[in-house]
Order: sequence, then structure tokens, then C-alpha cells
Amino acid sequence: MMRWIAIISLISLSYGTITWTDKTPLPQPLAGSACAVINDTIYVIGGRDSQGNRYPTNYIYDPSTDSWSRRKDMPTPRAHIGAAVVNDKIYVIGGWVGSKASGVVEVYDPVMDNWQTCTPMPTPRYAYGIAVYNNRIYVFGGMNMGGQVFDVVEEYDPVTDSWSTKSPMPTQRMGPGCAVLKGRIYLFGGSTAIGSGATTICESYDPATDTWQSEPNMATRRYALAGFTYDNQIYALGGYDYWTYHTTVEVFDGNSWSYKSSMQHAPQSIAVALINNRVHVIGGWNNGALNYNEEGTIQIGVEEAAERIEVRVGPNPFHHQVAINLTGVGPLEIKIYDASGRLVRRLYQGVAPASISWDGRSDAGEPLPSGVYLLMIEGDGELRSEVLNLIR
Repeated sequence: MMRWIAIISLISLSYGTITWTDKTPLPQPLAGSACAVINDTIYVIGGRDSQGNRYPTNYIYDPSTDSWSRRKDMPTPRAHIGAAVVNDKIYVIGGWVGSKASGVVEVYDPVMDNWQTCTPMPTPRYAYGIAVYNNRIYVFGGMNMGGQVFDVVEEYDPVTDSWSTKSPMPTQRMGPGCAVLKGRIYLFGGSTAIGSGATTICESYDPATDTWQSEPNMATRRYALAGFTYDNQIYALGGYDYWTYHTTVEVFDGNSWSYKSSMQHAPQSIAVALINNRVHVIGGWNNGALNYNEEGTIQIGVEEAAERIEVRVGPNPFHHQVAINLTGVGPLEIKIYDASGRLVRRLYQGVAPASISWDGRSDAGEPLPSGVYLLMIEGDGELRSEVLNLIR
């Protein structure tokens, strides 16, 4: 007798789902730019092109007119940088400058359209995490040109123009996502080593006590991703795991991560800006610098819960074959990912009802090793997952 072990509803609540549309592209392809929002205007500063050239450009985007213009360039061309807004001024910190990592700090005043140089960051680095809390700027991790990945945490006080060192991260990493939620700064994903080491690890920092704690990990292993906070939830999007560029958007509610949607494009090193319930994903890298400007609208209404598609999976764990039975009506797509987040099998694209099975093989027909795999089911704008245990 078949033992069915999972029932998954693909509709439940739509709150937080993102729908995407392309807007007027960035004037030039750029990856690793800094990004900031002041008065509903988006600033995209610096970045690199496909040839590795770094730029001082200061582009601004007006979502109300879907148009770009250019303001005064920053003094130092650089890439893989972050920006922080304090008192309506934009602080751009460190980065890849010339042939080295830099600690340079430059601040932009949009009203005066001018730049000033501040006290440099003590640890030169790029590809770090950055956040603002209580008008102080925190920089986490990153790397230098020698390939050293840091656990260093430094705090900048714009009032005194001074830096101080804080408790190091438990996990060294470069290219993490970073966001603030309920008085804590969360670091998620990133890479612990160059060329490998993309991780799902999530840790949070309490600026009030200068202490760290472990948090539930993301499902998708990736670095060079972006993060933002909306309505007391953290959104993680984009990134790369050294094999795959990811479109996946995961959401953290303070207790667990869940899938919400996928972006139209799959970049890493993106610039991300949030205005009300609309997020802009700008530029980035996917085998070259990009100029996409993708706007996502976060759904703020709640649909009435309803079961449109039901999925039953079994047996689980399985040795040779697992059956997947779909009931209801609606289009859907089913994919299988391995524990590293790599897509290994495009299993089904069609409509329910349907009865299919997975034989533990990849798209190339090769038997996959024993381990944990993730069954991803997408339909009606919703994503659901189920862990499968393959035992050879």
C-alpha cells in the first residue's frame, strides 16, 4: 500500500507575493552598484561593467515617470559597494578600487548635489553587508583582493565621523544579504571562501548588546544576493551559488523562511530599492553586467484561502521512485533541487490533475546519489516545497 505523506495547498494566502514587470533600463549595464532611496527617488551609484572597469556614476531613477537622469559623480570609481542613508545623505563605503580593496568613505548630499570625503573605514574591503540602525552604519564581513574573507564588523557614527570595532560575525563571509528586523540586523547567505562556500547560514546581531545569535537558515544556498525589509518580514532575492544564478525570492518572518515568488531575471550583485510596496531590482551580473530595471509589486491584499491544487507525495523516504499525485485544476510546474540549491530535474510542466513520478535521476538521466532533495511546486503565483529523502 502506498503511504502518502504530504498534502500541499498551492493557494492559501497571497499576502507578500511579488508580481514583476520590466521598467526603463539603467542607462548602462552595471553590477555591484550601491543603491539608496531618498524622497521616493532611487540612486544607483558606481558599479562595474563586463570588462571589469569601475565607474563613479550617480544615476537617479524617478518611478513616477519611469525615467533616468544623472547627478554629480562620486569622486572615486568603484564597485561591489553598499550605500547607507542617514539624515537624507548617502554614505558610500569601501569597495573595489583600481587593483585593491578600499576603505574610502564618501557622502553625497542630494540637495546640494555634492560629495564630501569622510574618515576611511579601518578594514579595506568590498562585497560586504551593510545596514543602518539608530543612525549608525554597520559594515559586516566582505573580502579583500587577496581573497581573504572577513568576519569583521565595524560601526560608523556620522555625527563624530568615527569608526569603532564590534563583535565579529560567528561565520566569516562575503556577499551576504543584510536587513534590519525588530531591532536586530540579519545576515543571510554569502560565501565563506572564494570559488566555493556559498551558504544558507542566517545569523542576527543585536546592536544594543553587541552580541550575535543563530537564526533559521535559508533554503537556497547563494551569495551576492540582496535583502530588504517590508512589513516586518525580510526578503532575500537573487544571488549565485557558483553553479546557478537564482531568481528565487525567500521571505523570513522572524521564525522561518518561505518561498514567495521568482524574479523574471536571474542576476547576482544587484542594486535593490524599496518604495512603499514596490521593489526595484536594478543591474547586476549574469555572465556579464546587466541593465535590467525590474519592478516587483508586493501584494498587500489577502485572498480568501482556497484549495485549488492538492499534492500528495509518497513514499518518503524512497529508494527507486516517488509518486506525485496532483488533484484540482490549474497550471503548475514541478522542479527538483539538490541540497546545494542546484536545479537537477525539471519534472513536470502542465496542469492538474496529473499523476507523475520521479525516479531519482537528473535531467541528463544520471542516477543521483542518496541525500536530501527539494521538490518545488509553482502554480497560481505561489511556491511550495517538500523535502524528499532519496536512499540508494
